[in-house]
Amino acid sequence: MKLSSEHKKVILEEFDFAVKKMKESTEQDQKLFYFSSTYGVLSRVFNLKFDPELVFIHAVLSNAYANISVRFQAIKAGEATIKFPDDYFEKLTEYTEELTNKIRKDQAVYETLIKISLLTFVTSGNGAYLFERLKFKL
Repeated sequence: MKLSSEHKKVILEEFDFAVKKMKESTEQDQKLFYFSSTYGVLSRVFNLKFDPELVFIHAVLSNAYANISVRFQAIKAGEATIKFPDDYFEKLTEYTEELTNKIRKDQAVYETLIKISLLTFVTSGNGAYLFERLKFKL
């Protein structure tokens, strides 16, 4: 990514805060709430300084939030056919922190985005089925 130090600082401050609050939160909906701030800050930054990689990261994170949120609401409504794996929100926190650290160190983020994409996939019927059949791990 080609970010100014100021834009990078804005992103990292928001991501660091999100990770901190996700770690402190004991409730899944709180973890998801703080996670949502990650893609929000990216859209604010790429509106100021366009970067295709930021758009890609934003797409993965906003899609993750939307799909996790839909599954979360379905579970709360009693439609619990597909449940989250036991350590799901801990993994979401872990991968968000990993992404933060890679951005901080100017490292490639692709592998971490794959991990977040797999977390998102598990919220779908096909993803939950394949996860149950041990076709992949989180």
